[in-house]
Amino acid sequence: MAATTPDLPLWAWNLIIAIQSYEDQHSSTHTCLQQVLTAVPEDVRHQAEGISSYVRKASGDELAEKTKKAWNDLFTGFFAPGDAKASDSEAEATS
Repeated sequence: MAATTPDLPLWAWNLIIAIQSYEDQHSSTHTCLQQVLTAVPEDVRHQAEGISSYVRKASGDELAEKTKKAWNDLFTGFFAPGDAKASDSEAEATS
């Protein structure tokens, strides 16, 4: 039987994800929020991990696309002006 996503408000999902993230980053030094997480049902914690993972991946994909576009724009801007000037000079010479 597939688990259904609980009907939680967005702030609740964000809070659970933030606590999980904090514990992932600081569990070796600060374990005080682990008790809070144990109060959250296991299936909700699991689904929150999935949401967080999906958001990180989507953000990574978006970042990769932005980086690719920035590099393309940079190279186009770097090489195109000379090409454009040469084309303009050639056009003026033939006019």
